[in-house]
Amino acid sequence: MAEKEGVGNGLGTSGFTLGVLSIIFAGWMGIIIAVVGGIFCFVQQKNKKMRISKVGLILNVVGFIVSVLFVVLYSTVIAPLIGEVAA
Repeated sequence: MAEKEGVGNGLGTSGFTLGVLSIIFAGWMGIIIAVVGGIFCFVQQKNKKMRISKVGLILNVVGFIVSVLFVVLYSTVIAPLIGEVAA
C-alpha cells in the first residue's frame, strides 16, 4: 500500500496529546477526549503509519479504561459516601 503524498503527522501528534490528556482528566471528560484522540490516531495510522500515532492509540485506550473505571468507582462508592457524610 503506497503512502499518500503530503500527509503529515498532525493527527498522530494530536491523538498522542489527547491520549495523555485523557489519562490526566479521568472521568466523563477523559472518555470524550480518549474517543476523539483514538479516532485521530486511527485515521493517522490508515493514512501513514507512524510510531507516535500507535503510542497515542495505546494511550487513548488506557485513558478510556481508566476514565470508565473512575466513573464507575465514583458513582458506586464515592458518591454514596459523600451523601452519607453530608446527611
